[in-house]
Amino acid sequence: MKRIVLTLLTLPFLLLLTACTGDETSTSQTIEVGSKAPDFTLANAAGGDVSLADYAGQPVLLYFHMAVG
Repeated sequence: MKRIVLTLLTLPFLLLLTACTGDETSTSQTIEVGSKAPDFTLANAAGGDVSLADYAGQPVLLYFHMAVG
């Protein structure tokens, strides 16, 4: 009985430990203040795609809003 309890207590710890040791890869870029923003594409509220390149030469204000629900 003690062996089963010990196994049940140890197993989640080992799973958590192996999950935390994964190889981390980062896709983020570091850009300098004042440099041009890299081109990116996001989905709009209507379900279409909007690219930063669509507004080349125009001032752009990005507003991120978390929708409720």
